[in-house]
Amino acid sequence: MSTLAELQRTRRRHRLVETALERGLATGALALAGLYILGLLVLVLRGGHKVTSFTVYPSPLLDVSGEDAVRFVLAASIFGSLAWSVSALAQRLFAKALEAHRNKLRIGVVVIAVACAALFRDHLPRFLIALPSDTTAGGGVGPEIFNTLYAAVLSTAITLPIGIGAAVYLARFAGGGRFVAVVRMALDTLASLPSIVYGLFGFLVFVVEMRAGYSLLAGAFVLALLNLPLVVGVAEESIRSVPRELEDASLALGATPVQTTLRVTIPYAWPGILSALVLSIGRVFAESAPLVMTAGTTISRADAYSLNPMRGGETLAVHLWYVNSAGLSPDRADVSAGTAAVLIVLIGATNFLASRLAHFGGRK
Repeated sequence: MSTLAELQRTRRRHRLVETALERGLATGALALAGLYILGLLVLVLRGGHKVTSFTVYPSPLLDVSGEDAVRFVLAASIFGSLAWSVSALAQRLFAKALEAHRNKLRIGVVVIAVACAALFRDHLPRFLIALPSDTTAGGGVGPEIFNTLYAAVLSTAITLPIGIGAAVYLARFAGGGRFVAVVRMALDTLASLPSIVYGLFGFLVFVVEMRAGYSLLAGAFVLALLNLPLVVGVAEESIRSVPRELEDASLALGATPVQTTLRVTIPYAWPGILSALVLSIGRVFAESAPLVMTAGTTISRADAYSLNPMRGGETLAVHLWYVNSAGLSPDRADVSAGTAAVLIVLIGATNFLASRLAHFGGRK
């Protein structure tokens, strides 16, 4: 009896300890999440007025090549997002009544986006369409938004085929051996290097030796090198999680290993692969040191919105760093807050778009 009573007391003590540990972890997690959300809210509210202050009077064009098209696309994205949000809310509230009108709602969202872009592209927030200013107040981040998205596209175009191809090879075709171990050790080493080291490498190789100069293409190559270890690692784990029974069934039906990889393995692992791409795009948005050393810190009025990858140009993160370190404009605090708010919105929009694209793959 004494042994049973002692065992029960021991169990009660363990349960109390476990309960206290669980509550402590839950409290810490909630506190950390609250601080994180509070910090984001402070940044968004601090610079939100610059992002949402639509102008009553039309903002004149600055005679910059491509500016009109950029304004149209930006306005279509803003009003299209608003129209889509209203449409999604209406479909949730009136699901049965609007079940047969989904296609019409989608067409309506597109029509509203195009019409509002045509009508209000000159009434957008001045901060989103104006050129930056180093010494006077009232500068904007129009070219920086364009360069950030353009650098993300260029970097992803390099990272996607190489990273996914390497992940597929390591997960399904390489097997074991010393070569694979060396490759994985190299990837782990590259993943732990500071971004400034990549910037110095890009400056010496692309800017100096290859004489590419300060260009977005050089910055995109450096960002691709920076993101490749991350993309390969996450994508490889996603591919390894694909059940071998599915691949064996595909091979048994007569499909080749390449066909099985393209039609079974990658579609099943698509959500994980997409997560890797989203993480890499987030790093493109956030990195400044590699781009300072390869893409430069200036904006040329003549080619601010040019698609020429050999031109230089700063991104939002670089602009945020430059304004706080060397900017002389009297409203640099407001410009910094507005730039941070735009970055948060872009990252949030990227994650939301990725969540929608994730439905095109996976177990279904």
